Amino acid sequence: MLSIRWGGLACLLALAAVSCVTGRTSGPEAIARLERERSSNPRSEPVLRSLGIAYYKSGNSKDARAILEQASALDPRDGTAALYLGLAAEAQNDVPAAQRAYASYVQYGRTTRVRRALEARLAALQRRQLQEAARNEVRDEQRLAQVPGTPNVVAVLPLTFSGADTSLRPLGRGLAELLTTDLARSSRLTVVERLRLQAVLDELALQSSGATDSASRVRAGRILQAGRIVQGSILQQGPQLRVDAAVIDVPTTRLTGATNDDRALDELLTLEKNIALGLFQQLGVTLTTAERNAIEQRPTRSLAAFVAYSHGLLLEDEGQLERAESFYRDAVRLDPGFGAAQAKSQETHNLIAGGQVNARSIEAGLAGTAEGRVVEAATLGMAGGTSDGATALGVAGDLNPTTAGAAATNASGALTGPPVRDPAAAGTGIENPGQRSARIEIVVKRP
Repeated sequence: MLSIRWGGLACLLALAAVSCVTGRTSGPEAIARLERERSSNPRSEPVLRSLGIAYYKSGNSKDARAILEQASALDPRDGTAALYLGLAAEAQNDVPAAQRAYASYVQYGRTTRVRRALEARLAALQRRQLQEAARNEVRDEQRLAQVPGTPNVVAVLPLTFSGADTSLRPLGRGLAELLTTDLARSSRLTVVERLRLQAVLDELALQSSGATDSASRVRAGRILQAGRIVQGSILQQGPQLRVDAAVIDVPTTRLTGATNDDRALDELLTLEKNIALGLFQQLGVTLTTAERNAIEQRPTRSLAAFVAYSHGLLLEDEGQLERAESFYRDAVRLDPGFGAAQAKSQETHNLIAGGQVNARSIEAGLAGTAEGRVVEAATLGMAGGTSDGATALGVAGDLNPTTAGAAATNASGALTGPPVRDPAAAGTGIENPGQRSARIEIVVKRP
């Protein structure tokens, strides 16, 4: 064991690896060293990547992003450059750029726990972007309302529920989701996604002052550039359910078609298929054989699973993600083959996890990995590749400072001579005198 004087937390070292956490900042000397490297080799992707990381670690997100964009252009498969490009973009509140960079890391990055964290973060950023887009669209409502929606663009609104059994109220969300999916089977229609529609409805609700629900729904259609909207109701009459659905022309707000059906509760999914086929007729759409066959497919055979799924949709729209995930899991438990419920369960899980992911936790996931060693090298001012040598050399330089700083390495970070103690270390026999002790373990792996 070797005891030295060294500031910071204790770090464990392998012979050619640094496992210090990557949360340390880059100092001016490290950045200056990398800037000199860039001046002599401006097309080196490792140098640009390291300089960009060093800028980010120093708090300079603007320059970090500019440099990391160059590095990523030179090597689009460099996951570490993509990761820090995303972190820099998010620090600048550029969500779309952060999403693109994180998606690149998910594709090319090497650290599994970081990929999982970014998958969750991407889900949270997607929801955030959806909400921001809705705010912008509502803010721009006057201009959007002057452009008539295209007739083949359709928005399906949540159905209203009336009946004694209030536990069935979420069916209004579940049936609307099924109708959205079935109408989208036709190549002649473009159906607005439920989450985008709900984001606009939520924003209108926040800004409304005495407007009726019906008026808000037509406004949502105009904002989303939909030519027609589908709205309807579910009426419980004892063991029977009756569903009425209407097609509204958005520019004129006039009713242009209607369809209805009533069935026993246990025939709910058959009822939905009949409503979907009736809506196609009212929308003037003739289905192909393949489209009709796709529509006839049942997402689940379990009524209980579908009711649980509908509860999840309602709670998700209300922002209660933990409870929504619980209902989605119940739906999967009741019918393990219910694909839509499985997808929503994973999506809400990612949304919850993604809301807790931040730059610090993402970087912590790199600790002890090859990518983490690249980041540590950059923090120390070294243009290390994926090999461990450059990082180990950087730490060696901290433990045994050279008399000429970076002169002990060449442009690629290779050692050109043994590290030499500086005068203070040579005179006292102590590295970095005045600092507190740290523990170092050197592990030599058997060949």
